[in-house]
Amino acid sequence: MNRKIIMGILILSTSSMALNFQYSLKSFLWKEYDDKDKQLLKESGFLHEFGFSHIFNADFLYIKPYAGVEIGSVNYDGQTQTGTPVKTDTNYWGVTTRLSIGKEIKYTFFETGAGYYYWKRNIETSSAIGYTETWSQFYIPVRAGLQKKYKDVKLYGYGEYRFNIKTKNEPSIVSVTLKPKSGLFFSLGGGVIVNRLKFELDYSYDRWRKSDVKSGVFQPKSKREVLKLTAGYMF
Repeated sequence: MNRKIIMGILILSTSSMALNFQYSLKSFLWKEYDDKDKQLLKESGFLHEFGFSHIFNADFLYIKPYAGVEIGSVNYDGQTQTGTPVKTDTNYWGVTTRLSIGKEIKYTFFETGAGYYYWKRNIETSSAIGYTETWSQFYIPVRAGLQKKYKDVKLYGYGEYRFNIKTKNEPSIVSVTLKPKSGLFFSLGGGVIVNRLKFELDYSYDRWRKSDVKSGVFQPKSKREVLKLTAGYMF
């Protein structure tokens, strides 16, 4: 017990903490396809994310929890549960959380951890039966990157693969839980940190395969692409 206490004191004495606030503008694209890869619908537009992260930086690793809120409205063009083509708007709001554990080795860094993303998708039209949808995703990210520091400036770039553990969709048209099957999930990005300011550009790609049919309802093949520009400030 005494050894654990001593270790904890040593970690705290050799660590630093920083609180970061950030805003992200997201160029958002969502598409769904039938079994023959014919496009059923397309959503496109801009979403906004506001978040905080808290960096605990010890000598041997760093721990970075993050929490954010996402809101926005995008254009909807495509079919609905009735099969009727509709052009309208889709409202999004959600919560994203992530715990990253990383290690820096000279010009490289490596991260893993766990992430959870919860969002609601609501189509604004009475003919769009079945929408609202409540989604959630749990995943494990694995990230590797390169970095270069010079005085108060830090440049970095990274690639990330995400292991999709579970994704769920609960449409309001019927009391079922649809589970789209895993496809491909990755991100590429980079940025610059100058003193307390941070700017980052990130491209994220998520693809799910068709879910099993439940009560006559299923989630088609789905793809989400997001180009995200982030500006942050460290307190």
